Amino acid sequence: MSAAGLAFAQDVTTENVANASTNHDQVVVTASRREETLVETPIAVSAYGGEQLREANIQTFPDLVTQSPNVHFGFNGNNTNIAIRGIGTNLQGISSDPGVGFHVDGAYVADPGLALATLFDVKRVEVLRGPQGTLFGRNATGGAVNIISNTPTDDPEFGLSASAGLPAGEHVEGFASGPISGDGTLLGRIAFEQTYRRGDVKNIAPTGPRRLNDKNDFAGRLQFEWRPTDTFSARILGQYQESNTAGAPYYYAGQVAHDLPVPLEDTFMAKPGDSEIAVNQGEVKLMEWSTGLFWDWDIGFGSLSGTVTRRESENSRIVDGDGTAVQYIDYDRFVKRETTTAEILFSSDDSSRLTYILGANYYDDSAYAEGFTIVPFVVPFPIGNPNTVDTESYAFFGHAKYEITPAWKIFGGARYTKDKKQDTQLSVAGAVTAETAMDWSKPTFEVGTSYDFGYNRTGYVKYATGFKGGGFNNNSTFEPESNSMWELGLKGSYFDGLLTGNLALFRMNYENLQVYQIRFTVEDGSGSSVTNAAQATINGAEAEFALHLTPEFTLKLDGGWLDATFNNFITGDPARESLGDLDLSGNRLPNAPKFMVGIEPKYNTPLANGGELNLGVRFDWKSTVYFSEFNLPEVSQGPAGRLNAYANYTLPNGKWQVGLYGRNLTDSAAYGSGLVYSTVLNSMAAGTLQPSREFGIQVNYRY
Repeated sequence: MSAAGLAFAQDVTTENVANASTNHDQVVVTASRREETLVETPIAVSAYGGEQLREANIQTFPDLVTQSPNVHFGFNGNNTNIAIRGIGTNLQGISSDPGVGFHVDGAYVADPGLALATLFDVKRVEVLRGPQGTLFGRNATGGAVNIISNTPTDDPEFGLSASAGLPAGEHVEGFASGPISGDGTLLGRIAFEQTYRRGDVKNIAPTGPRRLNDKNDFAGRLQFEWRPTDTFSARILGQYQESNTAGAPYYYAGQVAHDLPVPLEDTFMAKPGDSEIAVNQGEVKLMEWSTGLFWDWDIGFGSLSGTVTRRESENSRIVDGDGTAVQYIDYDRFVKRETTTAEILFSSDDSSRLTYILGANYYDDSAYAEGFTIVPFVVPFPIGNPNTVDTESYAFFGHAKYEITPAWKIFGGARYTKDKKQDTQLSVAGAVTAETAMDWSKPTFEVGTSYDFGYNRTGYVKYATGFKGGGFNNNSTFEPESNSMWELGLKGSYFDGLLTGNLALFRMNYENLQVYQIRFTVEDGSGSSVTNAAQATINGAEAEFALHLTPEFTLKLDGGWLDATFNNFITGDPARESLGDLDLSGNRLPNAPKFMVGIEPKYNTPLANGGELNLGVRFDWKSTVYFSEFNLPEVSQGPAGRLNAYANYTLPNGKWQVGLYGRNLTDSAAYGSGLVYSTVLNSMAAGTLQPSREFGIQVNYRY
């Protein structure tokens, strides 16, 4: 590498190298709850700016996460699974918490379906890897995703973007921002987004939706910010979003119990990649509105900030679970949530050698769910009962950093979390049939040290712990999950700025790892449960590099390696009950491919007429990923890649831009999620696919 660096350096001027290095150093993140550059933040984090997302025409979170090492995204209907370093949740019931925390403008989002929200008018998206047991919202054992919205601006700004593509669809997004009052003390911002896409899979069955894989989304946000003095500001926000589609089709993937008959062998079964399927139903709806109050007060020796949010959402899905026109397995599920969060933070003045953050937060969530599974071949009526889960949580936390020398720092933090949940089982008529209440508490912490080696290079080592609460199955409870992690990281630039990169090595140990299983029984109507694996260990490595070969050409390389296995886990397979208890020690964790690799050449150059040309291609590849702890081939996706590209031309005035984009250009038909039904449903396997090929043209205007 040194020889290569010397050779490359001969072709790169000192000025250009300095610019490349400076740009890397100036990437600002708030992963530590302060604004810090990416290089000096001792956290494994990937950051994506709003301009970067717009340049590549990235409109949704699933379009983005393929670019982050050791991050996997899948969904069933509008239930999502964000897995970081092998930790997530396959399907999300209202009683269990995700292993990855999802935050919008600092507020924890309880409904995982909202992770499918569009990334409209965002300033930055941060993906934090590893346990977040100190500073963020609710504890998370796998990582956290932070979406930071654009806020009102001092100067008037206006923007509008429109794109059209194939399959037939359109996307329109716009914003307006600036001062409202003459003295500039009152500012405002309004933004909206509308997406329509005709589904690329045609339904040939006589009933159900005509097309699947469609989009019909709208979102809007209104903000006002008041700045009465130079030391105080307050901002209020209101947001609404809705989605109404047929959803993604489920494809029949085989049977894991080969001694059982194939119940649908005489029925048309589509294969992944087919343009036609036969399903009898499909409807996925999402509605969410939220309000928030955010304030900051500079009190001289530090600052006080606070957040209060209120969020209400409705999430429903009616899907054909077997992917055929036969009404064999149909789901009808509805979830309604009301969530309130509040947080207060004190941040010390960052000019002293000792800096610290103290905070407290409160979380209250009330979720109601009703769902029915229609299985006419097994029983002649729908099965399933509604329930409500009320969750109350509070936490106190602190984090400090001390500068021993200008280069050497030590840091640490601690958090105490108290969770309380109550599950109320209801009859179909709404009468209370059973109530269960549980509470859990846990201290978590992190300690570490970092060192500035000079030449824009920082290394760190830390030990951190994480925790997430337990919950309820239909007739039982499951225990909290906890983990600990060692992490060694190195960030910065090399060869006089020719190469910039982030490296991380880690080892995580899990106790009572929560694992989702489908356990459909006719007797009590239950459809799923969460069980605790005794122990699991995850070793891994992550690398993100940018090679600045010329002032115009940059080659980005990133990758991840995971050795994620169960140490001690004995459980029965609901789809293969005749086998009894199975020892899963050594099996890979679900949603944890062993290898992930990404390569992205980018070319940006000014033109003679004063315009600018931007070209980019990205290829992401993953090794085999299992969607079940049993590592069954019917519930997995073999090695697969995904190719995206874009080309943008910015006009000489800098206000107009026109571009072309393409996603999944090779039209790879890769499963993003999979599940297996229990023996009573003939142990059928089914899965949904990652988004199919799409390409189009976009036009942007900025003033």
